Amino acid sequence: MTIAQLRPKKVLHGPIFPEPVQVMVTIPMGDAVKLVAKGVNTSRVYKPILTPEKLATLESTADTEPFDGDAQRFRLAPAFEYDPYFSLGVCVGGRLRTSLRSFTSAVTFYR
Repeated sequence: MTIAQLRPKKVLHGPIFPEPVQVMVTIPMGDAVKLVAKGVNTSRVYKPILTPEKLATLESTADTEPFDGDAQRFRLAPAFEYDPYFSLGVCVGGRLRTSLRSFTSAVTFYR
């Protein structure tokens, strides 16, 4: 890891910290950097001064989540093959049924 890769909201883990930490602020100090980070589990604040050797021991999480999940586990892929609007109905199913029920009762009321 390098100083340029340290950005706010990035999660770091390594032997320097007892828990994963989220970067809040970095302050350059010559070839070192002062890191202000918050523990993910305990919300404890850590303020170490990291040299390039210490930075090399840290690892960070990916910037974006890898969207490589298996769609079969969510049961939407087979239904989507037959009805492309099925996933929309699953997402708003409760509100959609309630809306249709109130609409049909209003139509029968005004007949």
